[in-house]
Amino acid sequence: MKRYFFILLLPALVLLASCHKDDPSMPDAPNHYGRTVMMYMAMQNSLGSSKYHQADSAEIVQAMEYIPKNDRMLLFIDDAKKPRLYELSQELAQKDPRTGMPFGPKLIKEWSQDISSASAATVTEVLEYMRKNYDSDSYGLIMGSHATGWLPADFSTSSNNSNRRKTFGIDVGPDGVMANDKGVAGSVADQIEIDDLASAIMKSGVKLDFLLFDACLMQNIEVDYALRSVTDYIIASPISISAEGAYYTDLVRSGLFTADVADVARVYVSYYQGKGSIPYTDGYGTVISCVRTEALERFATLMRSMLHDVTMKMGNGETDMVEVLKRADMSQTFYYQAYAKNYYYRPHNYDIISVMNALGVDAIQMRELRMALSELVPFRGATESYWIGPGYYTMQTMPANPDDWCGVSMFVPQEIYTRNASVCNFGDLNEAFKQTQWYKTVFGTSL
Repeated sequence: MKRYFFILLLPALVLLASCHKDDPSMPDAPNHYGRTVMMYMAMQNSLGSSKYHQADSAEIVQAMEYIPKNDRMLLFIDDAKKPRLYELSQELAQKDPRTGMPFGPKLIKEWSQDISSASAATVTEVLEYMRKNYDSDSYGLIMGSHATGWLPADFSTSSNNSNRRKTFGIDVGPDGVMANDKGVAGSVADQIEIDDLASAIMKSGVKLDFLLFDACLMQNIEVDYALRSVTDYIIASPISISAEGAYYTDLVRSGLFTADVADVARVYVSYYQGKGSIPYTDGYGTVISCVRTEALERFATLMRSMLHDVTMKMGNGETDMVEVLKRADMSQTFYYQAYAKNYYYRPHNYDIISVMNALGVDAIQMRELRMALSELVPFRGATESYWIGPGYYTMQTMPANPDDWCGVSMFVPQEIYTRNASVCNFGDLNEAFKQTQWYKTVFGTSL
Protein backbone atom coordinates (compact mmCIF):
# COMPACT_ATOMS: atom_id res chain seq x y z
CA MET A 1 0.00 0.00 0.00
CA LYS A 2 2.84 2.41 0.70
CA ARG A 3 4.28 1.73 -2.73
CA TYR A 4 0.87 2.51 -4.23
CA PHE A 5 0.88 5.92 -2.57
CA PHE A 6 4.45 6.45 -3.69
CA ILE A 7 3.30 6.13 -7.32
CA LEU A 8 0.34 8.44 -6.75
CA LEU A 9 2.49 11.09 -5.10
CA LEU A 10 5.47 11.00 -7.42
CA PRO A 11 4.97 14.67 -8.42
CA ALA A 12 5.15 15.62 -4.73
CA LEU A 13 8.34 13.64 -4.28
CA VAL A 14 9.91 15.34 -7.25
CA LEU A 15 9.48 18.52 -5.24
CA LEU A 16 11.54 16.96 -2.48
CA ALA A 17 14.49 17.04 -4.85
CA SER A 18 14.04 20.69 -5.74
CA CYS A 19 13.19 23.94 -4.05
CA HIS A 20 11.13 27.01 -4.85
CA LYS A 21 13.50 29.29 -2.94
CA ASP A 22 16.37 31.10 -4.59
CA ASP A 23 18.60 30.56 -1.56
CA PRO A 24 17.86 27.28 0.24
CA SER A 25 20.73 27.59 2.72
CA MET A 26 18.52 29.20 5.37
CA PRO A 27 14.79 29.30 6.11
CA ASP A 28 12.82 32.52 6.07
CA ALA A 29 13.24 34.95 8.97
CA PRO A 30 12.52 33.01 12.20
CA ASN A 31 8.96 33.16 13.50
CA HIS A 32 7.42 31.74 16.63
CA TYR A 33 5.43 28.53 16.23
CA GLY A 34 3.15 26.44 18.38
CA ARG A 35 4.80 23.08 17.71
CA THR A 36 7.59 22.02 15.40
CA VAL A 37 8.10 18.31 14.73
CA MET A 38 11.36 17.03 13.29
CA MET A 39 11.39 13.74 11.43
CA TYR A 40 14.93 12.39 11.49
CA MET A 41 15.44 9.74 8.81
CA ALA A 42 18.74 7.87 9.27
CA MET A 43 18.39 5.92 6.04
CA GLN A 44 21.90 5.41 4.69
CA ASN A 45 21.30 1.70 5.18
CA SER A 46 19.10 -1.15 3.93
CA LEU A 47 15.90 0.78 4.71
CA GLY A 48 17.06 3.55 2.41
CA SER A 49 18.17 1.04 -0.18
CA SER A 50 14.63 -0.37 -0.19
CA LYS A 51 13.13 3.16 -0.45
CA TYR A 52 10.94 2.93 2.64
CA HIS A 53 11.77 6.54 3.46
CA GLN A 54 10.39 7.65 0.10
CA ALA A 55 7.05 6.07 0.96
CA ASP A 56 7.07 7.82 4.35
CA SER A 57 7.94 11.14 2.69
CA ALA A 58 5.05 10.71 0.26
CA GLU A 59 2.63 10.10 3.12
CA ILE A 60 3.79 13.28 4.87
CA VAL A 61 3.42 15.32 1.68
CA GLN A 62 -0.11 13.92 1.33
CA ALA A 63 -0.91 15.31 4.80
CA MET A 64 0.74 18.74 4.57
CA GLU A 65 -2.60 20.52 4.43
CA TYR A 66 -3.46 19.10 7.88
CA ILE A 67 -0.46 20.67 9.63
CA PRO A 68 -1.97 23.43 11.82
CA LYS A 69 -1.36 26.92 10.46
CA ASN A 70 1.05 27.98 13.20
CA ASP A 71 2.91 24.66 13.35
CA ARG A 72 5.72 23.25 11.25
CA MET A 73 7.20 19.90 10.31
CA LEU A 74 10.83 19.43 9.35
CA LEU A 75 12.16 16.44 7.43
CA PHE A 76 15.82 15.47 7.65
CA ILE A 77 16.82 12.79 5.14
CA ASP A 78 20.16 11.01 4.96
CA ASP A 79 20.23 8.31 2.30
CA ALA A 80 22.43 7.68 -0.75
CA LYS A 81 22.22 11.36 -1.71
CA LYS A 82 23.54 14.40 0.12
CA PRO A 83 21.84 14.89 3.50
CA ARG A 84 19.13 17.52 3.30
CA LEU A 85 16.46 19.21 5.39
CA TYR A 86 12.98 20.32 4.33
CA GLU A 87 10.24 22.44 5.85
CA LEU A 88 6.60 21.37 5.50
CA SER A 89 3.56 23.45 6.40
CA GLN A 90 -0.08 24.06 5.55
CA GLU A 91 0.98 27.11 3.58
CA LEU A 92 3.29 25.04 1.39
CA ALA A 93 0.39 22.72 0.55
CA GLN A 94 -1.32 25.61 -1.26
CA LYS A 95 -1.11 25.98 -5.02
CA ASP A 96 1.45 28.26 -6.62
CA PRO A 97 -0.60 30.70 -8.75
CA ARG A 98 2.18 30.69 -11.34
CA THR A 99 2.12 26.96 -11.96
CA GLY A 100 -1.16 25.72 -10.49
CA MET A 101 0.82 23.10 -8.55
CA PRO A 102 1.32 22.95 -4.76
CA PHE A 103 4.45 24.71 -3.59
CA GLY A 104 5.52 21.51 -1.89
CA PRO A 105 8.23 20.89 0.73
CA LYS A 106 10.80 23.66 0.95
CA LEU A 107 14.48 22.75 0.92
CA ILE A 108 16.07 24.77 3.72
CA LYS A 109 19.46 23.12 4.07
CA GLU A 110 21.62 20.76 2.04
CA TRP A 111 24.96 19.49 3.26
CA SER A 112 27.81 19.79 0.79
CA GLN A 113 29.26 16.41 1.70
CA ASP A 114 28.20 13.20 3.39
CA ILE A 115 27.66 13.22 7.16
CA SER A 116 26.78 10.30 9.41
CA SER A 117 23.16 10.35 10.58
CA ALA A 118 24.15 7.64 13.09
CA SER A 119 26.36 10.16 14.85
CA ALA A 120 25.64 12.05 18.05
CA ALA A 121 27.20 15.17 16.51
CA THR A 122 24.74 15.11 13.61
CA VAL A 123 21.75 14.69 15.93
CA THR A 124 22.91 17.73 17.88
CA GLU A 125 23.51 19.76 14.71
CA VAL A 126 20.09 19.03 13.21
CA LEU A 127 18.17 19.68 16.43
CA GLU A 128 20.14 22.83 17.16
CA TYR A 129 19.24 24.09 13.68
CA MET A 130 15.57 23.51 14.48
CA ARG A 131 15.83 25.34 17.81
CA LYS A 132 17.57 28.37 16.33
CA ASN A 133 15.37 28.74 13.26
CA TYR A 134 11.99 27.42 14.46
CA ASP A 135 11.39 28.87 17.90
CA SER A 136 8.37 26.96 19.22
CA ASP A 137 6.29 26.39 22.33
CA SER A 138 6.87 22.65 21.96
CA TYR A 139 8.97 20.24 19.94
CA GLY A 140 8.52 16.68 18.77
CA LEU A 141 11.12 14.36 17.30
CA ILE A 142 10.56 11.24 15.19
CA MET A 143 13.58 8.99 14.73
CA GLY A 144 13.40 6.40 11.97
CA SER A 145 16.09 3.80 11.27
CA HIS A 146 17.24 0.37 12.45
CA ALA A 147 17.56 -0.10 16.21
CA THR A 148 18.03 -2.56 19.07
CA GLY A 149 17.07 -0.66 22.22
CA TRP A 150 19.52 -0.43 25.10
CA LEU A 151 22.09 -2.85 23.67
CA PRO A 152 25.64 -1.54 23.28
CA ALA A 153 27.02 -0.77 19.84
CA ASP A 154 27.85 -3.92 17.86
CA PHE A 155 31.50 -3.91 16.92
CA SER A 156 31.65 -7.56 15.90
CA THR A 157 33.24 -8.55 12.60
CA SER A 158 30.73 -11.21 11.59
CA SER A 159 30.49 -11.59 7.81
CA ASN A 160 26.70 -11.43 7.97
CA ASN A 161 25.58 -7.94 8.91
CA SER A 162 22.00 -8.19 7.65
CA ASN A 163 20.41 -9.03 11.03
CA ARG A 164 22.78 -7.11 13.30
CA ARG A 165 20.72 -4.10 14.30
CA LYS A 166 22.27 -1.54 16.57
CA THR A 167 21.18 0.66 19.46
CA PHE A 168 19.78 3.34 17.15
CA GLY A 169 20.69 4.04 13.56
CA ILE A 170 22.95 2.55 10.93
CA ASP A 171 24.95 4.71 8.55
CA VAL A 172 27.20 2.83 6.14
CA GLY A 173 28.97 5.96 4.88
CA PRO A 174 29.46 7.12 1.29
CA ASP A 175 31.43 4.04 0.25
CA GLY A 176 29.47 1.43 2.19
CA VAL A 177 26.87 -1.02 0.93
CA MET A 178 23.42 0.17 1.97
CA ALA A 179 21.65 -3.04 0.91
CA ASN A 180 23.36 -5.15 3.58
CA ASP A 181 24.21 -2.46 6.17
CA LYS A 182 27.98 -2.78 5.74
CA GLY A 183 30.50 0.02 5.86
CA VAL A 184 33.37 0.32 3.43
CA ALA A 185 35.19 -2.98 2.81
CA GLY A 186 32.67 -4.81 5.00
CA SER A 187 33.40 -2.79 8.13
CA VAL A 188 30.82 -2.17 10.85
CA ALA A 189 28.61 0.82 10.09
CA ASP A 190 28.19 3.85 12.38
CA GLN A 191 25.70 3.56 15.23
CA ILE A 192 24.58 5.59 18.27
CA GLU A 193 24.38 4.20 21.78
CA ILE A 194 21.49 5.41 23.92
CA ASP A 195 23.51 7.41 26.44
CA ASP A 196 25.22 9.21 23.56
CA LEU A 197 21.84 9.93 21.97
CA ALA A 198 20.60 11.43 25.23
CA SER A 199 23.70 13.61 25.47
CA ALA A 200 23.28 14.72 21.85
CA ILE A 201 19.70 15.85 22.42
CA MET A 202 20.66 17.60 25.67
CA LYS A 203 23.54 19.40 23.97
CA SER A 204 21.21 20.76 21.26
CA GLY A 205 19.27 22.75 23.84
CA VAL A 206 15.95 21.28 22.68
CA LYS A 207 13.61 19.92 25.36
CA LEU A 208 11.24 17.59 23.58
CA ASP A 209 7.55 17.19 24.31
CA PHE A 210 7.76 13.77 22.73
CA LEU A 211 10.15 11.41 21.03
CA LEU A 212 8.68 8.82 18.67
CA PHE A 213 10.95 5.96 17.66
CA ASP A 214 9.70 4.53 14.37
CA ALA A 215 12.28 1.80 14.84
CA CYS A 216 12.59 -1.67 16.34
CA LEU A 217 12.89 -2.60 20.01
CA MET A 218 13.07 0.88 21.52
CA GLN A 219 10.29 0.74 24.12
CA ASN A 220 12.19 -0.79 26.99
CA ILE A 221 12.62 0.61 30.46
CA GLU A 222 16.39 0.87 30.01
CA VAL A 223 16.02 3.21 26.99
CA ASP A 224 13.27 5.21 28.67
CA TYR A 225 15.33 5.77 31.79
CA ALA A 226 18.38 6.89 29.82
CA LEU A 227 16.29 9.48 27.94
CA ARG A 228 14.23 10.69 30.89
CA SER A 229 15.84 14.15 31.01
CA VAL A 230 15.46 15.09 27.33
CA THR A 231 11.79 14.40 26.57
CA ASP A 232 8.46 14.39 28.38
CA TYR A 233 7.11 11.35 26.54
CA ILE A 234 8.57 8.41 24.63
CA ILE A 235 6.41 6.61 22.08
CA ALA A 236 7.95 3.39 20.83
CA SER A 237 7.54 -0.35 20.33
CA PRO A 238 9.15 -3.20 22.29
CA ILE A 239 9.03 -5.48 19.21
CA SER A 240 10.83 -5.68 15.89
CA ILE A 241 8.43 -3.52 13.91
CA SER A 242 7.51 -3.83 10.26
CA ALA A 243 9.74 -1.83 7.92
CA GLU A 244 6.50 -0.14 6.87
CA GLY A 245 6.45 1.72 10.18
CA ALA A 246 3.88 4.43 10.83
CA TYR A 247 1.25 5.53 8.34
CA TYR A 248 2.24 9.18 8.33
CA THR A 249 -0.74 10.68 6.55
CA ASP A 250 -2.93 9.76 9.51
CA LEU A 251 -0.21 10.55 12.03
CA VAL A 252 0.26 14.11 10.74
CA ARG A 253 -3.48 14.68 10.52
CA SER A 254 -4.53 13.28 13.90
CA GLY A 255 -1.51 12.64 16.12
CA LEU A 256 1.61 14.77 15.87
CA PHE A 257 -0.01 18.14 16.51
CA THR A 258 -2.78 17.36 19.03
CA ALA A 259 -2.70 18.43 22.67
CA ASP A 260 -2.62 14.83 23.95
CA VAL A 261 0.75 13.28 23.13
CA ALA A 262 -0.70 9.79 23.61
CA ASP A 263 -2.63 10.41 20.37
CA VAL A 264 0.63 9.68 18.53
CA ALA A 265 0.58 6.10 19.84
CA ARG A 266 -3.18 5.75 19.35
CA VAL A 267 -3.01 6.75 15.70
CA TYR A 268 0.08 4.62 15.12
CA VAL A 269 -1.56 1.41 16.35
CA SER A 270 -4.99 2.17 14.85
CA TYR A 271 -3.57 1.78 11.35
CA TYR A 272 -2.29 -1.72 12.22
CA GLN A 273 -5.66 -2.56 13.76
CA GLY A 274 -7.35 -1.82 10.45
CA LYS A 275 -8.81 1.51 11.57
CA GLY A 276 -6.66 3.83 9.44
CA SER A 277 -7.74 5.85 6.44
CA ILE A 278 -6.27 3.18 4.14
CA PRO A 279 -6.29 -0.62 4.68
CA TYR A 280 -3.46 -2.28 6.57
CA THR A 281 -2.09 -5.15 4.51
CA ASP A 282 1.36 -6.47 5.50
CA GLY A 283 0.16 -8.68 8.37
CA TYR A 284 3.08 -8.21 10.78
CA GLY A 285 1.05 -6.52 13.50
CA THR A 286 2.47 -4.20 16.13
CA VAL A 287 2.71 -3.27 19.81
CA ILE A 288 3.25 0.33 20.90
CA SER A 289 3.08 2.35 24.09
CA CYS A 290 3.55 5.88 25.38
CA VAL A 291 5.75 6.43 28.45
CA ARG A 292 5.60 9.55 30.65
CA THR A 293 9.21 10.18 31.67
CA GLU A 294 8.25 12.30 34.69
CA ALA A 295 7.08 9.07 36.37
CA LEU A 296 10.31 7.13 35.77
CA GLU A 297 12.16 8.02 38.96
CA ARG A 298 9.24 6.95 41.15
CA PHE A 299 8.86 3.79 39.11
CA ALA A 300 12.57 3.00 39.49
CA THR A 301 12.26 3.36 43.26
CA LEU A 302 9.31 0.98 43.34
CA MET A 303 11.03 -1.60 41.12
CA ARG A 304 14.14 -1.42 43.26
CA SER A 305 12.11 -2.19 46.37
CA MET A 306 10.14 -5.00 44.73
CA LEU A 307 13.20 -6.65 43.20
CA HIS A 308 14.97 -6.42 46.56
CA ASP A 309 12.08 -8.33 48.14
CA VAL A 310 12.30 -10.93 45.36
CA THR A 311 16.02 -11.28 45.97
CA MET A 312 15.50 -11.83 49.69
CA LYS A 313 12.92 -14.55 49.01
CA MET A 314 14.82 -16.34 46.24
CA GLY A 315 18.41 -15.69 47.17
CA ASN A 316 19.14 -18.25 49.92
CA GLY A 317 21.50 -15.71 51.43
CA GLU A 318 22.68 -14.30 48.08
CA THR A 319 21.94 -10.55 47.93
CA ASP A 320 23.21 -9.72 44.43
CA MET A 321 20.05 -9.09 42.37
CA VAL A 322 21.66 -10.03 39.07
CA GLU A 323 23.02 -13.35 40.34
CA VAL A 324 19.68 -14.26 41.89
CA LEU A 325 17.64 -13.32 38.82
CA LYS A 326 19.98 -15.28 36.56
CA ARG A 327 18.61 -18.41 38.21
CA ALA A 328 14.93 -17.40 37.94
CA ASP A 329 12.67 -19.45 35.66
CA MET A 330 11.55 -17.14 32.87
CA SER A 331 10.30 -19.91 30.57
CA GLN A 332 6.64 -18.90 30.92
CA THR A 333 7.25 -15.15 30.82
CA PHE A 334 5.72 -13.13 28.01
CA TYR A 335 8.41 -11.57 25.81
CA TYR A 336 8.64 -9.30 22.76
CA GLN A 337 11.76 -10.56 20.99
CA ALA A 338 12.81 -14.05 19.90
CA TYR A 339 16.03 -15.21 21.56
CA ALA A 340 17.63 -17.02 18.65
CA LYS A 341 20.85 -17.59 16.79
CA ASN A 342 19.26 -15.94 13.73
CA TYR A 343 19.28 -12.66 15.64
CA TYR A 344 22.68 -13.12 17.26
CA TYR A 345 21.12 -13.90 20.62
CA ARG A 346 19.67 -10.52 21.39
CA PRO A 347 17.75 -10.67 24.71
CA HIS A 348 14.10 -11.63 25.08
CA ASN A 349 12.74 -8.17 26.06
CA TYR A 350 10.31 -9.44 28.70
CA ASP A 351 7.13 -7.52 29.48
CA ILE A 352 7.44 -5.85 32.90
CA ILE A 353 4.13 -7.15 34.28
CA SER A 354 4.85 -10.68 33.11
CA VAL A 355 8.29 -10.57 34.74
CA MET A 356 6.94 -9.58 38.13
CA ASN A 357 4.26 -12.25 37.95
CA ALA A 358 6.91 -14.85 37.07
CA LEU A 359 9.02 -13.76 40.05
CA GLY A 360 6.14 -14.46 42.44
CA VAL A 361 5.33 -10.90 43.47
CA ASP A 362 2.30 -10.98 45.79
CA ALA A 363 -1.13 -9.57 44.96
CA ILE A 364 -0.69 -6.40 47.01
CA GLN A 365 2.58 -5.53 45.30
CA MET A 366 1.10 -6.32 41.89
CA ARG A 367 -1.71 -3.83 42.53
CA GLU A 368 0.91 -1.25 43.47
CA LEU A 369 2.87 -2.08 40.32
CA ARG A 370 -0.19 -1.70 38.08
CA MET A 371 -1.03 1.65 39.67
CA ALA A 372 2.53 2.86 39.03
CA LEU A 373 2.35 1.60 35.44
CA SER A 374 -0.94 3.43 34.86
CA GLU A 375 0.92 6.63 35.72
CA LEU A 376 3.99 5.67 33.68
CA VAL A 377 2.16 4.37 30.59
CA PRO A 378 -0.84 6.57 29.69
CA PHE A 379 -1.49 4.49 26.55
CA ARG A 380 -0.59 1.08 25.15
CA GLY A 381 -2.05 -0.68 22.16
CA ALA A 382 -1.49 -3.80 20.10
CA THR A 383 -2.85 -6.03 17.41
CA GLU A 384 -4.06 -9.49 18.42
CA SER A 385 -0.71 -10.91 17.37
CA TYR A 386 2.58 -9.64 15.98
CA TRP A 387 5.57 -11.05 14.13
CA ILE A 388 8.32 -12.25 16.44
CA GLY A 389 10.46 -14.65 14.37
CA PRO A 390 12.76 -16.33 13.87
CA GLY A 391 10.56 -17.91 11.21
CA TYR A 392 9.17 -15.65 8.52
CA TYR A 393 5.61 -16.42 9.62
CA THR A 394 6.24 -16.90 13.35
CA MET A 395 3.70 -14.80 15.25
CA GLN A 396 3.33 -14.11 18.97
CA THR A 397 -0.21 -13.85 20.38
CA MET A 398 -0.89 -11.10 22.90
CA PRO A 399 -2.11 -12.22 26.36
CA ALA A 400 -5.88 -12.62 26.50
CA ASN A 401 -6.06 -10.56 29.70
CA PRO A 402 -5.05 -6.93 29.06
CA ASP A 403 -3.89 -6.70 32.68
CA ASP A 404 -1.09 -9.17 31.88
CA TRP A 405 0.99 -6.82 29.71
CA CYS A 406 2.02 -3.17 29.70
CA GLY A 407 3.80 -2.67 26.35
CA VAL A 408 7.15 -1.84 27.96
CA SER A 409 9.92 -4.43 28.15
CA MET A 410 12.74 -4.97 30.62
CA PHE A 411 15.93 -6.98 30.67
CA VAL A 412 16.14 -9.85 33.13
CA PRO A 413 19.62 -11.35 33.65
CA GLN A 414 19.74 -15.05 32.71
CA GLU A 415 22.45 -17.70 32.82
CA ILE A 416 21.93 -18.44 29.12
CA TYR A 417 23.13 -14.95 28.19
CA THR A 418 26.50 -15.68 29.75
CA ARG A 419 26.70 -19.16 28.23
CA ASN A 420 26.09 -17.75 24.75
CA ALA A 421 28.33 -14.71 25.15
CA SER A 422 30.89 -15.98 22.64
CA VAL A 423 28.28 -16.18 19.86
CA CYS A 424 26.38 -12.99 20.76
CA ASN A 425 27.46 -9.89 18.87
CA PHE A 426 27.10 -7.89 22.06
CA GLY A 427 29.09 -10.25 24.26
CA ASP A 428 27.79 -11.20 27.71
CA LEU A 429 24.44 -9.41 27.93
CA ASN A 430 24.44 -9.72 31.71
CA GLU A 431 27.65 -7.69 31.83
CA ALA A 432 26.52 -5.22 29.15
CA PHE A 433 23.35 -4.59 31.18
CA LYS A 434 25.48 -3.39 34.09
CA GLN A 435 26.53 -0.37 32.02
CA THR A 436 22.96 0.98 31.78
CA GLN A 437 21.68 3.77 34.00
CA TRP A 438 18.68 1.63 34.87
CA TYR A 439 20.92 -1.09 36.26
CA LYS A 440 22.94 1.39 38.30
CA THR A 441 19.78 2.87 39.84
CA VAL A 442 17.70 -0.25 40.40
CA PHE A 443 20.22 -3.09 40.71
CA GLY A 444 23.64 -1.69 41.26
CA THR A 445 24.19 -0.53 44.84
CA SER A 446 23.53 -2.04 48.23
CA LEU A 447 20.12 -1.61 49.76
